[in-house]
Amino acid sequence: MKCRVTPSARRKLLDTQAWKEIPYTLFTVGVFLGFLGLYIPFFYVSSYALKKTNASEELAFYFVPVLNTASLFGRIIPNLLADKTGPLNMLIPCSLISAILSLCWIAIEDVAGLAVFGILYGFFSGTFVSLPPSTVASLSPDLKQVGTRMGMSFSFAGLGLLIGTPIAGTIINLETGDFVNAQIFCGVVVAAAAMVMIFARIAKVGPSLTAVA
Repeated sequence: MKCRVTPSARRKLLDTQAWKEIPYTLFTVGVFLGFLGLYIPFFYVSSYALKKTNASEELAFYFVPVLNTASLFGRIIPNLLADKTGPLNMLIPCSLISAILSLCWIAIEDVAGLAVFGILYGFFSGTFVSLPPSTVASLSPDLKQVGTRMGMSFSFAGLGLLIGTPIAGTIINLETGDFVNAQIFCGVVVAAAAMVMIFARIAKVGPSLTAVA
């Protein structure tokens, strides 16, 4: 493949000016917090099914494909709606719903309930995976800076993803089947991510609920 248009100058690896923009900085913090807890159910839902429900080992394995299949739709359908509402306006409620579902996970003790949780959480958490790149673009005043700013944001997101699931692993007790601490951790950090993104939206377009962001 050949580049159709050659840039006039080499793109910057870092854009320090971006950190002076409150909406972008808050959004980056939100992405870090979101990925800190987002994948905890994906890693531990099978163990939870074995310990807390009457699922067999074979059935417990399939809760991960359920989450991933629902996530596929969650990465597509909200994106289509985000073309009208704005990516940040779609990302915030989906993040809040994901946080609520994480806390509701605590009360689930049967296969049917866990299956419903897997479908809903997979769908709404999928939005958090697919919309941040579009959000970075919407928060960037110059599209030439999008690549650099996206790399900066996802460096923090990757750090959250790297440490979040191991943190959950240290506070889960598989011997006793105690997952509550990890479930609370997941719900709280994802909710915190949504709250920080609300402040990012306010900093960008103000408190108006009808503004596209």
